[in-house]
Amino acid sequence: MGVRGRAWVILSLLAAGCRNAPAGPEPPTEPSPDDLIRQRFGLQALGEAPQPANNPRFGPRIALGRLLFFDPILAGERDVSCGACHHPSFGFADGRPFSAGAGGVGLGPARTVSVSRRTGPPIGPEPRGAPTILNTALSADESGSPSPLGFLFWDGRARGLEAQAREPLASRVEMAGDAYPAALAQDSVIARLRGIAEYVRLFREAFPAEAGGLPGPEIISLDRYGRAIAAYERELVTRDAPFDRYARGEDGALTAQQKRGLELFFTKALCSTCHMGPMFSDFRFKVIGVPQAGVGMNSVVPGDDAGREEATRNAADRWAFRTASLRNVQLTAPYMHDGLFATLGDVVRFYNAGARPRHPAVNDGLLDPALRTPMGLTDEETNDLVAFLAALTDPGTALDPALLTVPSSVPSGLTPVFGVGTR
Repeated sequence: MGVRGRAWVILSLLAAGCRNAPAGPEPPTEPSPDDLIRQRFGLQALGEAPQPANNPRFGPRIALGRLLFFDPILAGERDVSCGACHHPSFGFADGRPFSAGAGGVGLGPARTVSVSRRTGPPIGPEPRGAPTILNTALSADESGSPSPLGFLFWDGRARGLEAQAREPLASRVEMAGDAYPAALAQDSVIARLRGIAEYVRLFREAFPAEAGGLPGPEIISLDRYGRAIAAYERELVTRDAPFDRYARGEDGALTAQQKRGLELFFTKALCSTCHMGPMFSDFRFKVIGVPQAGVGMNSVVPGDDAGREEATRNAADRWAFRTASLRNVQLTAPYMHDGLFATLGDVVRFYNAGARPRHPAVNDGLLDPALRTPMGLTDEETNDLVAFLAALTDPGTALDPALLTVPSSVPSGLTPVFGVGTR
């Protein structure tokens, strides 16, 4: 073989070796503009709800909680249920500035206050608006992380869904009416439930590990009642909003306007100073200076609502309210603890003006520092921000539809939601 022939063989062998060699690493892919946004702001989709050790997820308990939630047997005058103020048709809220509980007539924004069917005197509206139940299972505690003992109510007086479920039973304007004194309300409701054979059976099925040592109706207790309601509410987590899909990598889940609003939310508008994380809330208590409408809680400051101080009786907490989650905020107008603002645009304009109009007793020294300076948003930027807030909406598209509907009947035999009241 000549020199030229040997050279051809060597080149052929080298070429074959190159073809058979393992491929090298792929060149790095440049992140897309949307990837950079997700990285820059640390966007996270909504996660799983933490489960209490004594109340793990259990189907029969969830089903029992749903029945209790919509059963007016819990009300002193048998005329209202949890579902009257937290109805699926209104984002598990009621669309009213101040909820109409006991004695109320109708549903949603059209619901009106009325009188005690037991004694005759008027029963006024509740002193605050009803927050949505959706996603409350992810409420946070002092650490800022979701917890079974997260803060609930506008003043944070209840820790966890189990505790929250028990409180309305003893409130005259929420559920008790004039059927019994507040001190006897919870025991009276438990006695009623124990007298309904179907509820006895359902409680025994919902708490099988605890039923063995308890005869018949004694399985029904205030603690287990609260755990059953909480088990149902803990299922109402909606994690498929357009924002969630965008955070998981679906670039087209948000419109161009919503992406501009997202940028504003985390920068110029300063919203994420308080509304942070997957729940868009830090669950801390802030003085934001919203003027008081209605009579307020009226127990600390006459004719006013002292916010967190109503729960702690600490004057340092006066006019501070829990930061609300912005999840499903599009569904739950009007806004703030007293329903002062009818639209999200009104809310943005309030913050844009440096929290004005202001509660007359809240000066800049009391106001949360992030709110003292006007933001300078244009009308177009306000619209972009509102469009982004709409992207936090998911009324439960991926949930079992049964969780989002009122049962056709309840064990008490009363009309679900309304009881003996008038639709």
